[in-house]
Amino acid sequence: MNKVSFRRWSGRLAGSLATLALVAGFTAAPASAARTGPVYIALGDSYAAGTGGGAYIAPPAGLPAGCLQTAAAYPVVRGAALNLGCFGATTEDVIKVAGLYESGLATASAITVTVGGNDVDTGQVAVACTASPSSAACSSALYNSREVKMRELPAKIKAMVKTIKDKAPNARIVLTGYPRLFTVSAGLTAEQALAAKSMNSAADLLNDTIAYSARANRVGYVSVTERFARHGIGSADPWIVAPAGLCKDAVNCSPSRPADAFHPTAAGYAKGYAKALKAVRLS
Repeated sequence: MNKVSFRRWSGRLAGSLATLALVAGFTAAPASAARTGPVYIALGDSYAAGTGGGAYIAPPAGLPAGCLQTAAAYPVVRGAALNLGCFGATTEDVIKVAGLYESGLATASAITVTVGGNDVDTGQVAVACTASPSSAACSSALYNSREVKMRELPAKIKAMVKTIKDKAPNARIVLTGYPRLFTVSAGLTAEQALAAKSMNSAADLLNDTIAYSARANRVGYVSVTERFARHGIGSADPWIVAPAGLCKDAVNCSPSRPADAFHPTAAGYAKGYAKALKAVRLS
């Protein structure tokens, strides 16, 4: 979930909207020919993009190749008309994308958003604490995430939700949570288990913050915590891509795509996110 700058492509994205409209089927049409079926659009970060789910695919016209989308992404599994999830995206980036894809969002009947992890530097916490659980770097990353960045997140989500509501006035909006990355088991050393508990606790706090923000802004919230229970790194059946040394060959290793680490596998997206969203009418 490392951050990337969206500024370098947001300018040229505006010039690609005509192409996007043709690709996504959102071109203007007479009222009699207007699309009447449900239109589900996904927004968010790498968890919406499907990073970790397999080979990367080209994202919708205008989005950077670095979005790291995959065909296993839960929006794809759930039949999204458009997946605008992008690796590294923050709440501010979602606001930018919503403005740039305004014509598409205006047709939406349902929108899911998975975002917030990059706002609170979850990726930096995972890297620092997995590498050296008892280090000052891990402690500093956790403090910065929980005590500084997390306090700023509700206001950021409020601004993001307002923008989405303005751009998609007829859409049902659903925010999602994140899975706990680890299943504490005998397969972890004592030091790793301690770090895993700290990171799982941080994930719980992030999810609580997103859930609170969803209620405060009158939108839906779907938790994936239970779906991923007993399927974290360290479990017998992991649905999270693990870094070298913690992964299982042919199960949750991705040595050629290091950015996949700490993201769901294809099974995680299908059995975790897509199943959790089954109760929500999306498309």
